[in-house]
Amino acid sequence: MSAPRFASLGRPMPRLRAGVAALGAAAAALASSSAAAQPAGFGAAFGSPSPRAAAPVDLTGYWVSLVTEDWIERMAPDSPPSGSGGGFGRGAGGPPRPATNPDDPCRAYGAGGIMRVPGRVHVSWADDRTLELEFDAGSQRRVLHFEPGAPAPEQKTLQGYSVARWVTGRDGGAGFGGGRGGPAAPPAWGKLEVVTTGMSGGYLLSSRSNYSDAAVLTEYWSYHSAFGNEYVTVTAILDDGGTVSTTSSTFKKEPDGAKFEPTGCEIRR
Repeated sequence: MSAPRFASLGRPMPRLRAGVAALGAAAAALASSSAAAQPAGFGAAFGSPSPRAAAPVDLTGYWVSLVTEDWIERMAPDSPPSGSGGGFGRGAGGPPRPATNPDDPCRAYGAGGIMRVPGRVHVSWADDRTLELEFDAGSQRRVLHFEPGAPAPEQKTLQGYSVARWVTGRDGGAGFGGGRGGPAAPPAWGKLEVVTTGMSGGYLLSSRSNYSDAAVLTEYWSYHSAFGNEYVTVTAILDDGGTVSTTSSTFKKEPDGAKFEPTGCEIRR
């Protein structure tokens, strides 16, 4: 009995290889046409939630400032300074910096100082990538853009140009997922970071000094709650050519906007 001729099984292989190659070419063409039809950055952003959907904390609503420090400077700006120094790094007795916008009646309500002006702020989403802050004091409005790398406008304004991002983390540096193959664990904490440039200058109530149009403002918004109340604390670091001041302003959430009453720029400096 002769041995089976297994070599005959290999005869269809060239035709099979050709079919596989044709199928691969068709798949590559389909993938190329699909990629061409997608908007720029679609591949990297596919499945990624918007900043609004990814928010680790809810900052929307109406908030009222709690004046727990620099009371005299903030509540009675025309009175003699208390000598507290206005936060950290900028003493009340230092030489005043020249004002870059002395004719602006709302200098005390610029981005660098508006959080220290007693009043209320309404936080809301303008769209999925833009957060708006409306202040009743001075009837001011700030816009926070979740667009990293976007260039600031050339024209400087009182509120400047703000770029925001969520900063999140997990306690202990562990627990980055729900186990092998499991869903990612939610962050243990989260805060909002805001960097503002392009400001036209302004005035700081706490230290009673000016800041120039070259200043850079970095803020961290931290949400916390206690005894059934919700709070947000804004830590602000204003760097003006190496002169740095740091303040911490706390706001308490209100049930609605019944007490939100826009006013003019009553503090003139």
